[in-house]
Amino acid sequence: MASIQDTMQVPGRSGQDVDPVVDVHVVAGLEIGHAALACGRAVSEDFFDVACPSAPELDRRGLVLALADGLSGPGAGGRRAAETCVRAAVGDYYATPAAWDVPRALDRVVGSVNAWLLAHNQRNGETQSMISTLSVLVLRGDRFFVAHVGDTRIYRLRDRTLERLTTDHVWARKDMRQVLRRAVGLDEHLVMEFTSGRVRAGDVFVMATDGVWEVLGDDQVHELARAEAAPGEIAARLVRSSLERQRTYYGRNDATAAVIRIRRSPPSCDGAGTADPAR
Repeated sequence: MASIQDTMQVPGRSGQDVDPVVDVHVVAGLEIGHAALACGRAVSEDFFDVACPSAPELDRRGLVLALADGLSGPGAGGRRAAETCVRAAVGDYYATPAAWDVPRALDRVVGSVNAWLLAHNQRNGETQSMISTLSVLVLRGDRFFVAHVGDTRIYRLRDRTLERLTTDHVWARKDMRQVLRRAVGLDEHLVMEFTSGRVRAGDVFVMATDGVWEVLGDDQVHELARAEAAPGEIAARLVRSSLERQRTYYGRNDATAAVIRIRRSPPSCDGAGTADPAR
């Protein structure tokens, strides 16, 4: 299964660069924008991707978008873990039996990735461990499906009201730093969170790592998400705002955001697999 990252290399750039912005028109009636910055390192440990299904696959299985945030460590395992999770979600989902519903298909796909990462971690130890959050959004016909583990977030903006569709799977600590209690590669018995609902024309979905939502807070995410702007520009504003805020306290948290606007529902297959980069 091809994906946007396969055809357009858009890694998270370092904080001193201008963040990359990509507007991807995958299907008619649907706009997607993505922006990312690596803060304090050469390569972001976040990873975002979108499947490029054929028209028949889009009709049968829907469109998959995924965002992951790999855990930092002494090795480069965070980025590898995030990319492994996302690429499996956007690719292997389409290889599951057509008779499976969306939650079952994603549960099997992510469960397989979890087993692989666990085996890797057991062989290589903490210095090369691969652990990641993962949030997946599937748009299928007039419905959306969310599969989630960790503290990456998915929001839906409808009628100017922002609703968080995911739960943060973290342990709160007295020093205000959060520790993941669920993540891919962390535990043998992975429990994912699933939710679903109807899609309406005008809906806007926002996918964001903690380098965006934790730095800005829900109120600012809401303010930026409801702007009358292209999804790519909204994603860029979210990331830029995070970078500016982090500069005030020397923050080093990678920031990634994706914005998906539903122009009409359900999306058709016209123009599937095309991409239009906007600078």
